[in-house]
Amino acid sequence: MISRKVLFSIILGVAGVLIMTWKIVRIPAHVVIINQSGTTIQKLAIETDSGRIEIGALQNGESRRLAVDPTSSLRLRLASGGWTSPEPLTAGQSIVIYLKPEGRIESRNRLGTIVR
Repeated sequence: MISRKVLFSIILGVAGVLIMTWKIVRIPAHVVIINQSGTTIQKLAIETDSGRIEIGALQNGESRRLAVDPTSSLRLRLASGGWTSPEPLTAGQSIVIYLKPEGRIESRNRLGTIVR
C-alpha cells in the first residue's frame, strides 16, 4: 500500500511536469530581420499561421526583432516579392533573416555554429 505522503509527492510531480510542458509550448519564437541590401526596403511584413505583422520600411543597416507565436509556416513579404521558411518555427527558436543586395534573402536559425 502506498502512503499518503508518497501518493501526494507523485501527484505533485506529475502536475509539475504538466504545468512546465504547457508553459514551454507557449514560449514565443523570435524573428530578426537585418537589412544589408544597401537601400531602404518598403512595405515589409511577416505572415504566420496566426496572422500578419506589418513592419513597414526598413532602412539600410537597420534591424528589427519580433516575437511571434510558434508557426508551421513563416513568410516574409516585400514589395518586390517574398521568402518562405522551409521549416516550421518552433517554441523558443530564433531565426535571423538577412536582406542582401540584388533581392537575395538568406536565413540562419543556428547561431554560433561553425561552418567548414
